[in-house]
Amino acid sequence: MSNSIALLAEIRQSSERRSFEVLKLAEPLLLKGSVSQAGDDAWLVYEQIILAALDEGQSVLFILDTRFKDSQRVKRLSGLVKEALGQSDEAQTLYTEMLEKDATNVLASKRLIALLKSQGQTALAIRELVTYLDTHGNDFEAWLELSHLYLAQHLYPQAAFCLEEVILQQPANHYFHLHYAELQYTMGNLDIALKEYLRVVELSTDNVRGFYGVKLTADRLMTEVKKGKSSGNKKDQSNSTRMDNVPQLATLERLSELATERLVSAYNRAGDISKKTAEQWLKE
Repeated sequence: MSNSIALLAEIRQSSERRSFEVLKLAEPLLLKGSVSQAGDDAWLVYEQIILAALDEGQSVLFILDTRFKDSQRVKRLSGLVKEALGQSDEAQTLYTEMLEKDATNVLASKRLIALLKSQGQTALAIRELVTYLDTHGNDFEAWLELSHLYLAQHLYPQAAFCLEEVILQQPANHYFHLHYAELQYTMGNLDIALKEYLRVVELSTDNVRGFYGVKLTADRLMTEVKKGKSSGNKKDQSNSTRMDNVPQLATLERLSELATERLVSAYNRAGDISKKTAEQWLKE
C-alpha cells in the first residue's frame, strides 16, 4: 500500500496526469480504505483520483459518442461529465437541446431540474418540474420534490396540493400524511390537520410526532370550539379552520387525553432527561 501511495506522489510531483495508472494504483487503496496512510497528503490523493476518473470518463465518453452518434443516453453522460467539471452552463444548454428534440426525455428533464436546483434557480426549477409533471403525473417523487421547492418559496397552498397528489399515489405511507398534516397545521387548517395526524397514528401506531400533532391540534381546537360557542362563528376568524368540520368538544378532550397517554408511554421507555422534559411539557 505504501508503495502505491509513493507512486501516486511521484506522479503528482511530475505534473503528469497518467490517469489510467492513477486509477489502477488507487483501486486497492479505496477498496481497503488505506488512503489515510498518506497522512496529510490523503486529500491530495483523493483529488488526484477524482481528476483521473474525470479524465478517463471523458475518454470513454468519446468512444461511446463515436460509436453511438446522437444517442440521448450518451448525451446525458456528457452532461453529467460537464456538471462534474463545473461546466454548468454547457450542461444546461445540452439538456435544453435534448428536451427541444424530445420533450418527454425523462433523464434530461430530471438532470436539468437538479442542475437548476443546485444553482439556486428555484423558480426555474419549479417551472421545469411543472412541465415535467404535465407529462409524467404518476411520478410521486417528482410531486414530492415540487412540494419541497414550493416550501422553499413559502408557497404553502401549492406545496399542499403537491402533497395531496403524493398521498393519492402513496396512501399507506405515514410520512407523507405527517408532512401534509404539519403543513396544514402551519396554514391554520386545524380540522384537516387533525384528520391527517389521526391518519398518521393509524398507519404508524407508535409515531411520536403524530401523537404530538394530535395533542397540539386537539388542544387548539378545544379553545376554538369554546370561543365559537360564545361567538356563534362557524369559522375561526384567526385561521382557515371550518368549525363545522371539527369533532365535538368531548371527542377533542378524549383525543388529547389519549395522545398524552401514548406520549407518556413512549417517553417512559426513553432516558430520564427526555422523560422529564416530556412530562413537564405535557403538564403545561
